[in-house]
Amino acid sequence: MGKYYVPTKGMESWKEFLADPEKQWKRSYSAYELAKSWEGADNLPSSVQRAFENSDIPFLKNVKVLYGFPEYKVSLPGGGAPSQNDLYLLANAGGVLLPIMVEGKVSEPFGEEVKTWKGENPSIGKINRLHSILELLGLDEDEVLNKRYQLFHRTASAVIETKNVHAQHALMLVHSFSQQAKWFKDYKEFVNLFGLKAMKDSVVGPVKVNGVLLYFGWVTEPFPAKSKEYYYSLFNTEKAIGLAEEVDYYLYVKSPYKEEVEDYHERTNNGVRTDCIGYVSRRSPYKFATITSARKACFILHLGKRLHTETAKNMQKEIDELLGHVYEESDTGRLTAGEVYIRLEWVDSLEQITRFIDKAYTLRMQK
Repeated sequence: MGKYYVPTKGMESWKEFLADPEKQWKRSYSAYELAKSWEGADNLPSSVQRAFENSDIPFLKNVKVLYGFPEYKVSLPGGGAPSQNDLYLLANAGGVLLPIMVEGKVSEPFGEEVKTWKGENPSIGKINRLHSILELLGLDEDEVLNKRYQLFHRTASAVIETKNVHAQHALMLVHSFSQQAKWFKDYKEFVNLFGLKAMKDSVVGPVKVNGVLLYFGWVTEPFPAKSKEYYYSLFNTEKAIGLAEEVDYYLYVKSPYKEEVEDYHERTNNGVRTDCIGYVSRRSPYKFATITSARKACFILHLGKRLHTETAKNMQKEIDELLGHVYEESDTGRLTAGEVYIRLEWVDSLEQITRFIDKAYTLRMQK
């Protein structure tokens, strides 16, 4: 790929640069959320702006993005594949040029630990790559083996690109979309290697690395609440999307227990937002039905594994026979005891499954 870039036509333009667009370009995945956040900002996303303002670094109080390059590849010393950075920004920070390498994260880790990436019998290529990166960053191999490899080549990218544009300052910025700041501990341990104490929603530094004044930042982006329409849209066919809406309407408007149904949607469990539309009864704290993004989008009936594991198995078999599909053949994941799974793409009409929904409600009240 030549080093020539054109303006984006919205966030969808970012998709084509991904290594695996079909896998990586999904709502709640880092590539999609990063594109949405930065493409939708006039300059900096508000979460990044706040983090810069919270930092005790004067030139970060006035940062203007000059250019941004999604999925930017930087050739690293030691040969091998380049480091593909989620986003490279060239910014004017209080009158100084500031290259920023942005790493987007939701729940995925920062790659393997160095010792795992290297392996017991590393190739010459890996030995040269690791030695060259550590020499660039001024680190010793013994102190990095249990740290995450991705953080090293992302930081090396920031230093290299800063030297390429003859700037003095560089920032490696983690833009996290995990509300629990997942993997912050690994980031913190990495930053500690440079004698700095990492902080959430702030930037720390500088430390002088290979003639560059290097900074590290962690930003947490709050996920907006997902509408019910979002969960409906996850199904693969228009018929299934319509059925998901019908299920919701049935439960609240037409079911025999409609006055008792409450919404579990957007609740949290130990601080983690439930990724579903969940339905509970006022007479029980447990969900009896769920429209969820899990299991490739699915409608789940919760009968309860303590009392109704066998009943759930029998109901699953009956539904499979009715719909002409065996659910388990479509799902490689481990199924939960006491649950019944329905792919709405296989349902012809809501009337086929209402009796099972009603039965799930009745059985769940027994737990």
